[in-house]
Amino acid sequence: MKANRPAWFKMFLHQKALVDSVSDETAGKALKAVFQYFDDGTVPELDPLAFAVFASVKPYVDESFEDFRARQTNGAKGGAPKGNQNARKTSKTTNT
Repeated sequence: MKANRPAWFKMFLHQKALVDSVSDETAGKALKAVFQYFDDGTVPELDPLAFAVFASVKPYVDESFEDFRARQTNGAKGGAPKGNQNARKTSKTTNT
C-alpha cells in the first residue's frame, strides 16, 4: 500500500443498476479498470459499456484523492491555537 494516498474510494448503491445492466465480464473489466485508475491514475482502453461503468465510479475515486489532500493540508496546519476557547474542556458534573 502506498503511504501518501487514500486507502479507499466510494461506491454507491445507485451504481448497482448500471453494473447489473452489463455482462459479468464487462463489469469485471470495468472494476479492474477502476482499481488500476485508483492505483496508478491510468485509464485502460475499454469497450463503450465497460467505460460507462468505469466513468460512473471515476468521480468518486477522484473525490477520495481530493479529500485525502485536503485532510493532509489541514492536518499540516496543526491543532487549535493555544487559548482557543472552542477546544476548552468542560466539566460534565452538575450540581443537583
